[in-house]
Amino acid sequence: MGNDTQSALGTTPQSLAEVREIFGERFVAARVEAEADARDLLDKRAGSMSVDEALQLGRLFNRHEKTGQVRLDRFSPGFAGAVMNKLTEDIDRFNRVVAELWSSPADEALALLGRMFTDRSVLPGAGSSLPSMLLYLRDPEQFGVCINATMKGLAHVSGKTFRADGQVGYERFCQALRMWREQYGVAPQEADAVLTNIMRAATAPSVAGPVAKTATVIDVPPSGRLTVEQVADQCFLPVEQIDKWVAALHGPMRQAVFFGPPGTGKTWVALKLAHHLATSPDHVELVQFHPAYSYEDFVEGLRPDLADGGALRYTPRDGVFLKLCERARKGPPDDVFVLVIDEMNRADLAAVFGELLFLLEYRAVKPAVLPYSQRQFSVPPNVIILGTMNTADRSLALVDFALRRRFNAFHLHPSDDVLTRWSSVRSDVDADLLLGMFRMIRDRVGRQSPVSPGHSYWMVEQIDAATAETIWSYQLYPYLAEHWFERPEDLDRLDVDIRALIAERS
Repeated sequence: MGNDTQSALGTTPQSLAEVREIFGERFVAARVEAEADARDLLDKRAGSMSVDEALQLGRLFNRHEKTGQVRLDRFSPGFAGAVMNKLTEDIDRFNRVVAELWSSPADEALALLGRMFTDRSVLPGAGSSLPSMLLYLRDPEQFGVCINATMKGLAHVSGKTFRADGQVGYERFCQALRMWREQYGVAPQEADAVLTNIMRAATAPSVAGPVAKTATVIDVPPSGRLTVEQVADQCFLPVEQIDKWVAALHGPMRQAVFFGPPGTGKTWVALKLAHHLATSPDHVELVQFHPAYSYEDFVEGLRPDLADGGALRYTPRDGVFLKLCERARKGPPDDVFVLVIDEMNRADLAAVFGELLFLLEYRAVKPAVLPYSQRQFSVPPNVIILGTMNTADRSLALVDFALRRRFNAFHLHPSDDVLTRWSSVRSDVDADLLLGMFRMIRDRVGRQSPVSPGHSYWMVEQIDAATAETIWSYQLYPYLAEHWFERPEDLDRLDVDIRALIAERS
């Protein structure tokens, strides 16, 4: 056993002490009582349960105590209401499977568990948690509850890898679990909590740890510019796609808008591309439009000033865009400056841009006279504008067509390819879970729907089933409820199926 594993083994006593302190003195006893009640219900009703009794069984699986308070979240989100509703859609099949797992000889029950691990259609929604929970209740000293958290925690302390991929894999997991429990005096009822605590401690990001790709933090190389390959790599997009965008922006139309549903990485991609196009990181400016944003903020406007003697006067002041253009005009002609406009369609674009609608299209033809300063102005050729627009925002329909035709349109759509590339370089995420949820939501909402939520919702470092449930419950479900207000039944069905999918991987 190597030094790394020895170090990992040293985390068990600390984690065990922490968990026992957190849960209180009735930690194990309360779980023993709940398991006894579950066995009693199974002995009486396995094979002939009603839906209500099956839901009660799920509550017993989840019942325990924490600091003296009864809770129903021992394996949350597993065995919760929506999950058990999915499991009991075909109550006859549920009863047949549960009866065989509970009452048949141990070798036959293990064989069925193996089939369920490899073929999820045996009992949709059961995952690895239900069959392993039933075997655990039959003999807690011999078997363990096989969920992602316990497998990852046990992998950390043992130096081995565990997967719920069949009977052999489960028996290997149980053998390692028994050895670990015996070594540290861990009761069967507390093993899942201790291993989950170890898993969370082992995968918690450090202060200097990686930053989620959805954050707008740009890592610029020493050269000061990102290469096309670096943009593609950091956006998880094909190099050929980045090349096409760059070629379009080197043509006569030096501005583009990234458009697509929320969560498709529009701002992230625009900023990355900006740091390839601009000749220096200092040449990239970011501004976010909103309903109160005006021509005076963007181009120029009158601002109050005190003249000599204290008299109030109004003088022309340059806005964000004019300041950037003046910097570009004064610098070397080969320098490139990029303005990124986030949430572009949140403002009244025709009013904010004013004569820029003409100047952006005819940069080298003729300058225009600005209304406040009365000076002639043109947009320098070394200034590029990148905007982002959200297709789920109803204000997109109000975008002036004259402005639309003056921008290249770069479409970013919800992409499982991007999510696959992102997850493939991260060993700490459950790629099957993320892709399963993403594809289920995308297919139900519609692949071409302007409101279909994008892949970046799931591109969260250290994501696990609990984090996935939080994202679904507090970000995506409310978002879809707003856009599906006429389809509550469809959203309810999707909610049940998503929670069942999460529970399978919990």
